Amino acid sequence: MFSFAKHIIETAHENSLNITNLQLQKVMYFTLQYALRYHLLDDDFVRNMYDEKFLVWRYGPVEKSIYEEYKIYGSDPITDEYETLEPLNKLNSKIIELIKDNPFKLVRESHSEPFWQKNEQYIDGWRSTKAYNLENVASGE
Repeated sequence: MFSFAKHIIETAHENSLNITNLQLQKVMYFTLQYALRYHLLDDDFVRNMYDEKFLVWRYGPVEKSIYEEYKIYGSDPITDEYETLEPLNKLNSKIIELIKDNPFKLVRESHSEPFWQKNEQYIDGWRSTKAYNLENVASGE
């Protein structure tokens, strides 16, 4: 998932857009959902990329390792620079669209999905260990 996160961060920078840790989490989730629903990435590529799962957290789906890596930025934009990955370039227009969206709108959208609603009860404080498999991401259920 780090390669996916780095691609999104670099796509933001290449398009003169800021991206925070909260935005990164929601953009990752909804971009992956979009790619799965429209079969935009090879199945093996997706399975290999999804090496750590999103978890049900207070502000919607979060990939914990990536959250931990970028939490030092707080609510400030992530400034690290990376390379984009060619297989993910076909997702760039969706990535840009989502980055431009209000992150709290994306949080609300993630909260409207059945999987998050069904597992919200397991959130202790801000986090839970309830994990999304790829089918949950694709369907929202």
